[in-house]
Amino acid sequence: MKYIEELQSGESFTFQDKHWIVTTDFKHDGQRLCYDLSSGCPQWLKANDTVIISPIYSLDKNNNICPLKIYNNENI
Repeated sequence: MKYIEELQSGESFTFQDKHWIVTTDFKHDGQRLCYDLSSGCPQWLKANDTVIISPIYSLDKNNNICPLKIYNNENI
């Protein structure tokens, strides 16, 4: 588990049983703008909210599984 403030832009995570992606936008109090991947709705999440990192994968033309963002093992 990680705090929202520890995430890099473009990282995906699970929070409150929904899948999210964090953007580059932030407020002065540390809140980060995140998008709910199921509805597309943006929401400001608190910097101290704890989340579970959940990488997103896609398939290439040969049906190989490819991560959209590369994570180090220490980041997960």
